[in-house]
Amino acid sequence: MKKNSSIMLALTLVAILIIPFTVHSASAHVTKNFGDIIVKIGFANEPPLVGDTNIVQVFVDKGSGNNTAPVHETALDNMTVVITYGGLQKTLQFTPSDETPDEYDSTVIPSKIGSYNIMINGTIDSQPVNAVFPLDEVESKTAYYFPPLS
Repeated sequence: MKKNSSIMLALTLVAILIIPFTVHSASAHVTKNFGDIIVKIGFANEPPLVGDTNIVQVFVDKGSGNNTAPVHETALDNMTVVITYGGLQKTLQFTPSDETPDEYDSTVIPSKIGSYNIMINGTIDSQPVNAVFPLDEVESKTAYYFPPLS
């Protein structure tokens, strides 16, 4: 009996240690619906840090509730996707993910601390899609240095 509880305790501890590294949280991604089109946008690496390479992820699905399907390969063909910071804008180019059918990725390196937004404009499967998506606040690396830099 003691052996079984020791094994269970060991397995529980292993799970507690491994799960945070295997589960990718997308809690900071923002989701908006446009008719039967669902668009979710956010940074892949959170918190986003100034000067670090990051990826803007766009997920596109069609349907409602639990009955949704990914929009494969062509979801952004008739879309303009722009990242903004203050009054500055840059049009992003996206590639479909090889691993996730509804995911489209564009690499960015935020160069300033502060608020960034994604503006989308166009159509997906004939559905007009126009909106602004706030991204996570880009932070300084200073708070994450250990040991602290002098």
